[in-house]
Amino acid sequence: MQPTEQRYSRIEQLALTLVVTARRLRHYFQSHTIIVRTNHPLRQILTKPELAGRLTKWSIELSEFDIQFQPRSALKVQIPADFITELTPDEHNKTWELHVDGASSREGSGAGIILKEGDEVVAEQALQFHFSASNNQAEYEALIAGLKLALSHQVQSLTTYCDSLLVVQQIRGEFQVKDPLLEQYWLIVKDLISKFSSFTILHVHREQNVRADILSKLAATRADTQTSVLSQLTLTKPSIELLCIENINHLHDWRTTLLDYISTGTIPGSELNPQQFRHKASFYTKIAGELYRRGFSQPLLKCLSKDEAREVMDEVHEGVCRNHIRGRAFAAKISRTGYYWPTIKRDCIAKVKACDKCQKHEAISTKPAEVLHSMEHHFSSVEHPQTNGQAEAANRVVLQAIKRKLDNAKGEWAELIPEILWSYNTTVHNTMGETPFKLVYGSEALIPVEIGVPTLRAELYSEQHNISTRKVELDMAEEDREIAAIRQRAQKQLKERKHNKRVVPRTFSEGDLVLRRTEEARRPHSHGKLAANWEGPFRVSKVVGMGAYQLQTLQGNPIPRNWNISSLKMYTS
Repeated sequence: MQPTEQRYSRIEQLALTLVVTARRLRHYFQSHTIIVRTNHPLRQILTKPELAGRLTKWSIELSEFDIQFQPRSALKVQIPADFITELTPDEHNKTWELHVDGASSREGSGAGIILKEGDEVVAEQALQFHFSASNNQAEYEALIAGLKLALSHQVQSLTTYCDSLLVVQQIRGEFQVKDPLLEQYWLIVKDLISKFSSFTILHVHREQNVRADILSKLAATRADTQTSVLSQLTLTKPSIELLCIENINHLHDWRTTLLDYISTGTIPGSELNPQQFRHKASFYTKIAGELYRRGFSQPLLKCLSKDEAREVMDEVHEGVCRNHIRGRAFAAKISRTGYYWPTIKRDCIAKVKACDKCQKHEAISTKPAEVLHSMEHHFSSVEHPQTNGQAEAANRVVLQAIKRKLDNAKGEWAELIPEILWSYNTTVHNTMGETPFKLVYGSEALIPVEIGVPTLRAELYSEQHNISTRKVELDMAEEDREIAAIRQRAQKQLKERKHNKRVVPRTFSEGDLVLRRTEEARRPHSHGKLAANWEGPFRVSKVVGMGAYQLQTLQGNPIPRNWNISSLKMYTS
């Protein structure tokens, strides 16, 4: 075989063997009935109506002969001959590439499919739909047709490229399939994928999938083109059973009643306020069969159906000149372009809310998500953190004082602890109104400066009088402690009220998809300032309580430790 022929698939090599034999023994093939004994599906492959490329040419060439295909009988004497003539499979199974793209427009819908083995294009198909389909449905139809084409070539290892992020993420399991129609497509694709020994699907940008995009538009526009590799096929019905809801939505397009009123003056019987309907219809006009609304940003705004509105939003938000702007600015941009539908602002906000990139790059909120919870502290030390991850107020003051007293010799911090603690215990605290020393001993302590520059109590000091007076103060110290405790509780309640006023409550349930705040250590160094603020999505595996959750990946692998709700946000798909 020639080098190019050696790269044929196994079934193509078998078909080539039969063609070469027929050419060399043409007089025998023309004079007799030829029986071909094989265990390979040669007859099914050569008689398929949607053949393309070299297989089509070989099938036509062999059609002039009387060839019958029969399965081989299991004879022991045939084993050596089978061993010699059997094609030896490749030692390494090559990975095939499948490029798919779907297109939907007013002129029609179609799909483009390219199947490649290495660098060689094995088959190209421009699939034309004889039914209406949305962009997402066209993408799924293209993927299903491509997988069936790969299976007909007995492909075992397949890498698929698709420019629809929604379809790719739904197949990977990273996006939820909420549309009932797409869910039926998803189940068919999953069933086809299970027939491959190795399958990978990757998302590529449209400019990296140009050939498949051209084929899909070629099929959608019903252009007639045929080459040795390219074949144009038609799909008369979708791969799934359509639900009645599709026809209901089509019949109840919001533009229908307005077009009927403008054309015939008929007010729908379901309208409760005819005067209000007539006032509403006065803003609309009909031009060349299309509905337009008189606007302020533009003289005439073209009214779109739900499918057309979804296509416009996809292009403006994620198309070639995409910018991923926020909801209100997104709606204003579409309106200034000259489009309108009644729920434009609500739909644009929902589109941005469900956008994967917009969610991952959203600014981190500084508002707390949970009210303050009481804690039981069973252990206390100078730098032991509380259970909510924050240091105690006393420890924070001590740490700041150490920083101010130290110069370059940071290792001397342990020697400064007694001095700083003495200063802390002899300073009046706002939360208590007293010094900690007085609450314990009943009187204020002498500070070092009173030794060098004596105060009145230091000069008039009497040990006997001091002992008796301190005993009296110790008897009355309990009242001071109770007053300090009441004042401290009041300060805590004030802080709690201030905190709870800023709370924007949010909770998650088991199974919810969430994003996790990207800490500095987990950000890719190559991304720099362009790194996303959030990562994920992850699935909530357990609600621990009091704002703590356990997470797992979408594949079910648990993520270590609990995560506070302040580091999480809901993910919308």
